[in-house]
Amino acid sequence: MTVYRRSLRGPAAMLTLGAAAIHLSAAPDHLTEYAPFGVLFIAVGLAQAVLGPAAWLRPSRRVFAASVLIAFGCLVVWTISRTAGLPFGPSPGRPEAAGFPDLVTTVFEVTSIPLFLTLIVRGPRQAPDRRYGWLGGMVPLAVLLTLLTFLGVMTGLNPLPFAVNMGTAAPGPGVTPLQTLTEPPGDEPVKAFTLTAEVSQQAGHEVWTYNGTVPGPELRVTQGDRVRVTLINHLPAATSIHWHGLRLPNAEDGVAGLTQQALAPGQTYTYEFVVKDPGTYWYHSHQDTEHQVPKGLYGALVVLPRRGPTYDRDYAVAVGDLNGSDAGDRIGANGVLGDLHLAAHPGEMVRLRLIDAIQGDMSGFPELLTLLGTAYRVIALDGHDLIGPADLGPELLPIGIGQRYDLAFRMPAGSQVKLVDNRARQGSQHARRWTVTLGEGATPPTVPVQTRFDLTTYGTAAPDEVALHQTFDVSRDLVVTNQHGFRYGSEQFLHMFNGRTFPDTQPIIVREGQFVRLRFVNDTDEYHPIHLHGHVYSVISKNGRRISGSPVHLDSILVGPHETWEGAFLADNPGLWMLHCHVLVHAAFGLSTMVSYEGVSTPYSIGSRSGNFPE
Repeated sequence: MTVYRRSLRGPAAMLTLGAAAIHLSAAPDHLTEYAPFGVLFIAVGLAQAVLGPAAWLRPSRRVFAASVLIAFGCLVVWTISRTAGLPFGPSPGRPEAAGFPDLVTTVFEVTSIPLFLTLIVRGPRQAPDRRYGWLGGMVPLAVLLTLLTFLGVMTGLNPLPFAVNMGTAAPGPGVTPLQTLTEPPGDEPVKAFTLTAEVSQQAGHEVWTYNGTVPGPELRVTQGDRVRVTLINHLPAATSIHWHGLRLPNAEDGVAGLTQQALAPGQTYTYEFVVKDPGTYWYHSHQDTEHQVPKGLYGALVVLPRRGPTYDRDYAVAVGDLNGSDAGDRIGANGVLGDLHLAAHPGEMVRLRLIDAIQGDMSGFPELLTLLGTAYRVIALDGHDLIGPADLGPELLPIGIGQRYDLAFRMPAGSQVKLVDNRARQGSQHARRWTVTLGEGATPPTVPVQTRFDLTTYGTAAPDEVALHQTFDVSRDLVVTNQHGFRYGSEQFLHMFNGRTFPDTQPIIVREGQFVRLRFVNDTDEYHPIHLHGHVYSVISKNGRRISGSPVHLDSILVGPHETWEGAFLADNPGLWMLHCHVLVHAAFGLSTMVSYEGVSTPYSIGSRSGNFPE
């Protein structure tokens, strides 16, 4: 009896079946993207699903030749689509990115072709006496190919979104188009700035900058000013600017795929809004945020009050990554690695505005700041003043990513004041070597600090209409969990609100004038600073205990491991607003959702068709 070699046709059959499974798993996404591509994937998948078993059960040169031709055709099309780009389809002439499913399929087809060719050339042979000797190598190979096929299929079933529109209504009568939610004309004083996003060199490292610096230039304006910022994109990628913490019209929020199209290389875009609230804020890219912010696209935004206390020195310090395109953990204060020295004289009153713009690691562990050398007060959190702040000695100030602390203190005689980060001594894997030194003279001694600042009891109690509201029109629990899974065409450590990842999370639908309560339940061992765009939380409670000190108003609530926080806000700013963790890798892995007003449409979409990826 003559047979084709089982040791060759067995692996060839499994490789063909694996390619068939991945092609069929990817077909629905391709049908949505471009119907002819979807039909092609179905046809190829079905053909390979027939040829794979046939190569094992009904082997012949015809079956092998057909398998080679289909695999070779797939390789040719794949190579063109990933290099020059196909001349037809939704994006003619534009190369596609290589994803995990198509890489696995390509490996399968490249491997199967020589196996089938060998079977064709050698033909059948006389069956050996030991008929099952081939099983020894086939079983581990089958396990490996099954595992790779499973990973390829699962990632193929969870691809990059092609086009997701986050609006709450289709365009039409009675609908509010997002692009109409702009700042109305007025006669406010205009403060105009130009920010050029470009690649620069700093200390031998390539970084992405605004106007050639990391962080970008400090924008300092006065409450009530009309701010006009022109963004010029000289980067090799699309970008945008989000005004973190500001209450402004939705169309100016700078979120790619939601409030604008990401600004392509060579393009210019102008943002315009009136600043309503004094305080410390910051700006950063909101396109591919996980990568663009750590490369350097962030800067301080200070809004001075029309009237209020004045200080002899008023400094904003943005602490952030200086990694650029290089791997590492280069953290600097206002772009300075090591010690940032700021001028101050004995007896002067100093306001120190601290901004945490660090990307953060998977733990989300906050910076633990300590001010040494003088007593100080925490006078504002996330830009909003506290009532009755009291003097503090050295305490650990936990500041989550995206949060801000404003400190006020009087410079002592004959010695410096120093800000240090204790995070390295609190279990972090990365040492934070940056410091901020103010004034001249003796260096204040380092002292052990264990007490953490508690915002829930600090300051003087006062009424807060939102936090004390008796009944809420909308009340939602948001439970944070994480687990390994598949998303965006790859295996990820998924981070979820109520068991879903963005953009499949359930939005919080509100109407203007409603009072909204959000309860954040952290079922992970990580920290999550949950940032709300366009609104300000009134903090209600932590772990079931109402706050007893000053009313606290935040745009980012730092929810520690297994903690529960409640916050509320008045829905007074119509639009489509992101609500997400500001640990950038957590957001990139899905920890985002939306606060969406009823009846708002947007012309923009998230996904590969538009190139908009806000996280």
